[in-house]
Amino acid sequence: MAAVLLVLVSSALVLPTTRVGPVVVESLVTRQRALRLAPVAAVAFASAFAPPPSYASGGATAGRTTSIPTAKKRYFARVTADVASFLQMGSAIKAGALSEASNAPFWSSGLEDLTGAGYLLAVAFKIDARVPPQKIQQKRDHDALIASIDKLKKAVGGSDKAAAQAQYADTLAKLDVYLKGVELPPTSHAAYQ
Repeated sequence: MAAVLLVLVSSALVLPTTRVGPVVVESLVTRQRALRLAPVAAVAFASAFAPPPSYASGGATAGRTTSIPTAKKRYFARVTADVASFLQMGSAIKAGALSEASNAPFWSSGLEDLTGAGYLLAVAFKIDARVPPQKIQQKRDHDALIASIDKLKKAVGGSDKAAAQAQYADTLAKLDVYLKGVELPPTSHAAYQ
């Protein structure tokens, strides 16, 4: 490619010939002609050494839905770790140690990950691409779970141990419904220990 462009540029620089008596003399390149050809030469040189264009795939799904097996591979381990973190915090709530529960690692990392990865896992259970996420039962279960976790966070931040424990039990029930919908074992399973 570079050789072809070099030939094209050099042919553009072919000097006009003039006849001086019986001898044909090629003229020197004039300054004006050189200035007119400089942009052409620069573009030809740049395009000869430019990398080829790269074509992106648009991401893992390129605007389409993720299949359930793919979503399981991607998000099961993350959601399982988040549930284990939630259950670990739950032991402090059951014991009435609200200050310990309010500083649990679940609030800083587990909740954010459960919100993101849990949502993506839930919407992967869409059977038809035309179905909006709001109509997917697993997504509605996820929304109910996150709303209940928000209430639990407020209850843990307060001083009423009984209210925090009751909210934890409600959240735990919603978590089990969500886990069943996304085909993960219930909170009593050894996977979360």
